[in-house]
Amino acid sequence: MHVLYTQELYQALEYARSIDQDTGKRMMIQLEIDQPMFFQTIFKTFPSIITERNEDMANLFMDLCFDVACVYKKVFGNTPKFKDDPTWMERQAGLLDKELKPLMEGRFINDKRSQKMKEDFFKPKAGELQQNALLQFLNEGVDDMAADTQSDESTVDLTKTMLFVVVRLFTNLYSKPALQ
Repeated sequence: MHVLYTQELYQALEYARSIDQDTGKRMMIQLEIDQPMFFQTIFKTFPSIITERNEDMANLFMDLCFDVACVYKKVFGNTPKFKDDPTWMERQAGLLDKELKPLMEGRFINDKRSQKMKEDFFKPKAGELQQNALLQFLNEGVDDMAADTQSDESTVDLTKTMLFVVVRLFTNLYSKPALQ
């Protein structure tokens, strides 16, 4: 696994946008078969949280997650299978819980400490690749939607944070050390 080069990112995004509906459905079914808990988290749980605030933003989130799935499939190949590491998603959830819990409790601490915790959350972890070009593309999509729909700042931030988590999860899933 490597950081996406600009050219391969654009080619993978073109691939994502060129997929017909039947091929897209088959891809999503295969992803759900290969990684059921991962799929459930990204395409069911996360969007339901955003839907509580803004249904249009939740729909955009799912479209962008589809783009992410296509990018990883096009550049890095088929999704690793659940049967090869059945506890992977549980371990990821545990790691995310440790990182997200302090952010969620941020309302009980001062702004300076809260800001520091947010910065730490978005910093790459030891040995972690960060797909900044992909994240920039995703964030621009959210910003465009926010400008068109007058979405509130907290929903935009929530959507961007969840997209960051999605990219991190895909990166971890495709990274060999994360599977050990």
